[in-house]
Amino acid sequence: MKVNWKHMLAVSLASCLWGSCAMAACLTTEVEPNNTDATASVGLCSGVSVSGSLSSSSDLDWYKLDVTTPGQIDIILSHGSGVDFDWYLYGVTGAPLIYKSTSSNPETGSYTVNTAGTYFVRVKSYQGSGSYILKVTLPGGPINPPPVDPPINRVVTGKVWLNGGLVLQENAGIFVSGLRQATGKNTNAPNINSVTNCDTNWNTTPCPRVAIITAAAVNQADGVDKFNNDTATGAWSYYNLFQRHGFAPKHILSHHDTYANNSGNAGATGQANIAIINQADLVYVIGGDQSRLSRTFLNDDGTDRPLMAAIRARYAAGNFIYAGDSAGTAIAPSTSYGEGISIGYLNQNTLRAITPANCPYVAPASDGTPAPSCLTNSSNADFGTKIKGFGFVPNANVDTHFDNRASRSGRLGRLLAALKNIGPDVAYGIDQNTALYLNGDVATVYGTGGVFVAEATASNFGSGSRFSANSVRLSYLTAGDSFKFSDRSVTTTKTKLIGSGTGAYQFSSALNSSDIFAVDANGVGSSSATFKHMIDQTPTSSAGTAPSDSYNPLSFVLSFRRDAVTLGYKNATGSYAGPYTIVKALVDVN
Repeated sequence: MKVNWKHMLAVSLASCLWGSCAMAACLTTEVEPNNTDATASVGLCSGVSVSGSLSSSSDLDWYKLDVTTPGQIDIILSHGSGVDFDWYLYGVTGAPLIYKSTSSNPETGSYTVNTAGTYFVRVKSYQGSGSYILKVTLPGGPINPPPVDPPINRVVTGKVWLNGGLVLQENAGIFVSGLRQATGKNTNAPNINSVTNCDTNWNTTPCPRVAIITAAAVNQADGVDKFNNDTATGAWSYYNLFQRHGFAPKHILSHHDTYANNSGNAGATGQANIAIINQADLVYVIGGDQSRLSRTFLNDDGTDRPLMAAIRARYAAGNFIYAGDSAGTAIAPSTSYGEGISIGYLNQNTLRAITPANCPYVAPASDGTPAPSCLTNSSNADFGTKIKGFGFVPNANVDTHFDNRASRSGRLGRLLAALKNIGPDVAYGIDQNTALYLNGDVATVYGTGGVFVAEATASNFGSGSRFSANSVRLSYLTAGDSFKFSDRSVTTTKTKLIGSGTGAYQFSSALNSSDIFAVDANGVGSSSATFKHMIDQTPTSSAGTAPSDSYNPLSFVLSFRRDAVTLGYKNATGSYAGPYTIVKALVDVN
């Protein structure tokens, strides 16, 4: 059953009124990299707000303007409190035509151009970092067609496999029926009790060839140990894990402490790593600390080191999968965020921004304890930090271990705060022992948990110093369900429409929570429990409190609710515990 909430008649009529029945999308979020006029974000429509973010005074955001008639250009730049952002208007060459660099918020101004043509707006930070909203009104009104709702842009172009963390090592549904099947080389059933399922000669093996990246580990010695050795508690080595599931694995030897040589192309190890990538069918990036991955594979300014350039070239050529688990999943988007917990993110209402250069290698202590992550905020460990990611998921934020982490850290709050601060209008929150497979435009869920899908634009978030959100669309998908990015539709195989004549509501009263980010002893988060109960209860809403504490003085209330758009599905009537599919409910945070 496909649920598609694009208003087809209205869209078709609007597009045809503009002289074409195929509408172009207006830019609503900056597209990185856009640090120069040559890489400026394109598609800006007159009067349509664009959200973006600046990480430092050296982070410049450029936008291209296509002006078809002479006249007045009006520019409005608004941003959060405690920062000072400025804008500059340029022609194709020369000094700025006009700029606004006062301490005002918003920064507003106008300039009359005498000729049609190409112009540019540059946004920069005079002080501080954070998100902003840019609105440019061009001469003659909306010279571009009105935007598709939702905008159709920047879908994933290849195959990306995202594990949410702590996938059971015996989970053949994820590793064999899922990831191995995605390679196109799932021609035989591997023996899970064998660690010699596949020939190690990559020139002859019929098995999918997987390059294992352990750079999220503490250092190279730790990564080598994880690749080669089972643990005393029964955890399989990564070599044995992938052999048992029918892959031929090889190890990429580049880590936080060895990247200077091993992620390059001059030395023997770097060349050997690139040779592995050039022959692999997929890379699999293990969990740990995603800042170590950013440091290992990216230069100080966030550009690719040669080893990452080789991975990106293979991915761009097609028939190659980027796969990650936990930190390897978290680093997959254009911007990654980590550390901290939901109540800290909501109290901070921004994200500290760092670069790979802020993450030098520090050896573990004498007892083996790793150095603190460079993502840890020294002023408050509950707060979060963002860092440059790999960009294999250019259109969304991603969070992992989603509603499973103990100690009041269910992650819905931090996902919403990151969505506001980083800027894409879609975010995926992936539970443990669960995977999300992005194949082009379609994301499909595998495993035993679920995936939250949040959809929001800048207008869903408050502009005050306190975090707030209103009417963010929130879906919950489980195994077999899929989300199509281009039209934001959900497809489910579940049979019963909750609340219809064939599937009445199971609960007569609402379930509310006194600690919405708590996780119980079984790893069940209050956020998901309250949200799933709401879709199957007679009252149309439930709420939960995120209490303050000595570190985070502000408390928050999250409200989950249904409206005329919301739908819920399950596989049976009567007493039922799941799995549910929830389509486009609403969440408010105040």
